[in-house]
Amino acid sequence: MSYHPTGHLYDDAPLVIPSGTPDRELQTGVTADCFATMRDGIRLGADVYLPRAVGPFPTIVIRMPYGKQTPAMGMAVLGTWLARKGYACVVQDVRGKFSSGGDFDPGVHEVEDGYDTVDWVAGQDWCDGTIGLFGESYYGFTAYAAAISGHPAVRAIAPGDIGLDRRRAWFRQGAFLLNTTGYWALSMDAPEYADVAGVDPFCLPLINLPQPLGLEGAFYRNLLAHAEDSTWWQQRSLAHRLGEIRCAVLSWSGWYDNYTGPQLADFERLLEVHPTPEHLHLMIGPWDHEGSAGTATRAACLPIPATAQHRWDTYQAFFDRYLRGDDNGFGRAGAANIFTLGLNQWQTTSTWPPPALKPTRLYLRHGAELSFDPPTTAEAPDRYRYDPADPVVETVGENCWSLATTLRDRRRLDTREDILRYVTPPLHRALEITGPVSARLFAATSAIDTDFTITLCHVLANGTVNTIQDGIVRARYRRGMDAPAALVPGQVEQYDITLFATSYFIPAGDRLRVDVSSSSFDRYDRNLNTGEPAWLAAAPVLANQTIYHDSQHPSYVLLPVPT
Repeated sequence: MSYHPTGHLYDDAPLVIPSGTPDRELQTGVTADCFATMRDGIRLGADVYLPRAVGPFPTIVIRMPYGKQTPAMGMAVLGTWLARKGYACVVQDVRGKFSSGGDFDPGVHEVEDGYDTVDWVAGQDWCDGTIGLFGESYYGFTAYAAAISGHPAVRAIAPGDIGLDRRRAWFRQGAFLLNTTGYWALSMDAPEYADVAGVDPFCLPLINLPQPLGLEGAFYRNLLAHAEDSTWWQQRSLAHRLGEIRCAVLSWSGWYDNYTGPQLADFERLLEVHPTPEHLHLMIGPWDHEGSAGTATRAACLPIPATAQHRWDTYQAFFDRYLRGDDNGFGRAGAANIFTLGLNQWQTTSTWPPPALKPTRLYLRHGAELSFDPPTTAEAPDRYRYDPADPVVETVGENCWSLATTLRDRRRLDTREDILRYVTPPLHRALEITGPVSARLFAATSAIDTDFTITLCHVLANGTVNTIQDGIVRARYRRGMDAPAALVPGQVEQYDITLFATSYFIPAGDRLRVDVSSSSFDRYDRNLNTGEPAWLAAAPVLANQTIYHDSQHPSYVLLPVPT
């Protein structure tokens, strides 16, 4: 089993790339196992895909740890598709993986190896000296790394589904993304893939997760042990170096990706520091990390049309403009191209976040009500008990990289007593939500540490409860992971929780719902409520949770409503 059990391009679908543009070259070829030597003598293996026409060609480089010839990754399909569009394509195994020498230490060598790889590519007779990089997830990270390296041949990058602050991406406000990055860290701890098929998410303490699999799990154990070590994470992150990027960027993701929030934060930072922000572009579709909704018929519970061709045509138009110099109008309508769920339409805005938004508060109220009107009097709080031995299980045995097709009707959780549910009356008029979503929760607990989760939902006319976005906060990290602080049992605390962002349309007559709980397992690890680091705790403690929503403690979700 790989960390992505299915291919990145289309989940279980055949690896075929739809295209709305004619091919420029009909004959292509590939040369396998070409080697570039890095500055320290380590040799990295690559496959080179070329049009059979006379070159040289603009070149797109992909640097990945998942195996350049791993069938599920579809690199032969992608490399050939790019060659048919008139590009040379280089698919390289990063240091320490598959055909490449050295040791794989995620994030550590990618800037230097990116520079040296681009330098090698630029010196080949089939390359015209104009280079772009493409990739999602870790090979989106390597695309950023090559741009940050400062090599003058890098003219454009199209990174997707990645946040450059790796700690922020892997620990969502302190909660560890167990089902995705946790299992990824285990599976990457080998020259190819470590077998994690028998992983037990309920293993305690969490630091011992590799042992029943017969794995050392060095990187997995290292990242948990250094969770509060900002220096360790900075060595493996690139967010602090965004100001070094000078080339054009197409940042792309999906509303149901695991890293959408950190990726959008990177894009907003780039807009602040890039010397030519008009060369920055954003595309967000109805997708997840696997892109599974690209050809699927639904995103969570909402029916959607096929969007894969839009996605691939956008990549090509971006590279055609910045690598070939085509005057094709790419980006002229606006910087951000986003898909609105519920309307099933693409819309373009001048920037991100959209410039004309009205922050609209949706308040938790007495009697399980959700209202646009704030509380004006004392209202009795609501209570539930969180038992870490019986967490809210929505994703165990599922693939959280494919959230767009993994998430289903939340009514299946409605028998649980550890979820508070707040619902609006039917909406008098339609509502669009487009932009960043957040929540402010006032809560107390009997424990010295715990988690709180918020899920914003759409209740359809037929009763289906669809997840729009959600968030989680680990209480000890409510002030950030560099400032852990125990709770005082019974003391009311304010929690500001990010729900990333969305573009979502709710028709008149439908309702909004907000669910509050303390776990979402195994998408995130469990907080055992002991106050110990979560990966060391082994004995669950019950926590009695109290949620406040009175005039002194107005708990709400903040919605971005276009004006």
